[in-house]
Amino acid sequence: MIRRGYQHHPSLYFEDGNIVFSALTKNDEVRHYFRVHKAILARYSPVFNDMFAIPPLREGETDEAKESYDGVVHVQTPDTAEDVASFLGVLYDPLGAAYKRFNPNTPVLVEGALKLSIKYECDTLRGRIVENLEADWPQTLAQWDARRSETIMARSEHAQQASGKVNGLFLDDRLPEPASAIRIASDYNIPSILPAAFYDLALLNTDADWDTYRANPSGEGKHLRFGARTARWHLLDKRDLMRLVHGQKLLAAYTRAIGTDVFGSRCPRLTKGCSKARSDCWKYFQENAPISMDDPLDVLNDCMKLDSLFTELPCPTCLSDISTMAEKKRRELWRSLPAFFNLNSR
Repeated sequence: MIRRGYQHHPSLYFEDGNIVFSALTKNDEVRHYFRVHKAILARYSPVFNDMFAIPPLREGETDEAKESYDGVVHVQTPDTAEDVASFLGVLYDPLGAAYKRFNPNTPVLVEGALKLSIKYECDTLRGRIVENLEADWPQTLAQWDARRSETIMARSEHAQQASGKVNGLFLDDRLPEPASAIRIASDYNIPSILPAAFYDLALLNTDADWDTYRANPSGEGKHLRFGARTARWHLLDKRDLMRLVHGQKLLAAYTRAIGTDVFGSRCPRLTKGCSKARSDCWKYFQENAPISMDDPLDVLNDCMKLDSLFTELPCPTCLSDISTMAEKKRRELWRSLPAFFNLNSR
């Protein structure tokens, strides 16, 4: 049933439901009706459980505050229709599209559910949402490397397609989007995903905007075909941007220091030619890998496998020394990300 200004939600209006919630859309133009089941709400929320536990009115009693709609109790909620749909959608379809692995839209899809799960004290639901967000954003260096390997494989798949698409999606549609992750993590106290999200965002061009690229497929959007990554930059507030700028400066300095910290030591065995070989390796990184130079974790990873990149190499002792130092610097950098992006400050 659809009337002007009123609409039953297409998938969250169950004929056997025993309570109706209605809510206005964000623009206040349409009131959406959701017919659901008290038992499901009461199972997850003590707030709803207490509400439904109030004894029904006895015969002859009236309660003008209680409305009815379609034969059942009707509650007009102050929450937006979008938030109610997100909340109920996760309750009724816990394995739905919002939780598809690496879905760049996950933070946008679950934001309403997360907000209302806190409001209505649905701790289990909130925990489930947080777990799925954390699954997309590594909390350890090993997890970061695993996701990086998957990204490299995915990028290779897309590069082999003339359209740049695999199963109708660009690479950017198959990887988590950092700005929305930062927004939801900051607003709903999920600090565990912030270091990786900020690091990921620090590697992106500020001109590469999610909405702009998709609104102009023949303009900026053509870069998606070649594996471009974008972010929802408009979701960042001033504090986020200040943290990002601070982190980018420290990352750039950390990258520059690799030349000294990793390649600047003398050969322990004083082998002839090692000093030049070390210098040439670092020079190659600077001159021939301009993209990866923005990613010190990636640069340091390559430093750990020089024998697969170069023929003119330092001696085995130097190679081992460089690899050990690079691995140490990677671990140090990962631990430093919260400080780099000022994530410990309130």
